[in-house]
Amino acid sequence: MDYVEYSAPGNVSHLVESYWVSTLHPEDFKQDFDFIIPDGSTDVIFMLNGCYLRDDEENSEKHLVEYCSLVPAFRKAVKVYQKPFTKCLGMRFKPGAIQQLTGISLQELSEVGYPLQQLMPELADLAMDEASKNTSAPKIIEKINSWLVTQVKEPKQDHIISAFIAEVIKRQGGVAISKFCESFGMHKSTLEKNFKHATGLSPKQYANLIRFNYLLNQLIFSGSSLTETGYDLGYFDQSHMIKDFKKVIGITPKEFLDKNFTVPKLAALSISNKRAHLYSA
Repeated sequence: MDYVEYSAPGNVSHLVESYWVSTLHPEDFKQDFDFIIPDGSTDVIFMLNGCYLRDDEENSEKHLVEYCSLVPAFRKAVKVYQKPFTKCLGMRFKPGAIQQLTGISLQELSEVGYPLQQLMPELADLAMDEASKNTSAPKIIEKINSWLVTQVKEPKQDHIISAFIAEVIKRQGGVAISKFCESFGMHKSTLEKNFKHATGLSPKQYANLIRFNYLLNQLIFSGSSLTETGYDLGYFDQSHMIKDFKKVIGITPKEFLDKNFTVPKLAALSISNKRAHLYSA
């Protein structure tokens, strides 16, 4: 698997956390399906070659990502079916960006995916027209950035939401939400309401997903034992850690590692870069 992340330039970093490009090769396919791991983000996926089927068992829904789709934040891993040499360009939005660009709150988007043509037709046409010309991914990203600059004249960011996300990333998901709200003199329900509008998730759901992604990163890349990994992430009970893992992906850490899935490594890599992307603005 080839996977590359690109930081957003300063003039659009209030909207975009990062871009990423992935290409799957024949040797990456060790199972009939793979998993896409939730990380609390909303992405637009542009298919540069091929397509893939998302199977969301939690909601009993399937979504074919064929050209370009907006995929709102989700809470449980979804199965994905695709073929070798599938290549896609992802655009990971910052909280509140979709609302600035479309006027739609992420809390309103309850489906597993939406054709981008319905929500941002200009962006869909621009990117897929360039893809049809075999324009390189970095050049497509440049054109997307130029388009974004014309869309939002006055950047708006909710600094409390940004501060909460930064705290969650810093503490690897182990944040005390009530204590955070006290430090800003705000009621917990206010944070929950604003956070859901901006991300589609509650603060607790987001923190749990970030903790899971750090856990996944440790399991895949650190070589530490389950006990060591659990201790590093603040788990004092290994059974609790395994329960949290199964809650997101449906199988135990050992079962996951034995299967040697490919796509979840993207999420495991991304969490390492999240803090840098968040502070790039």
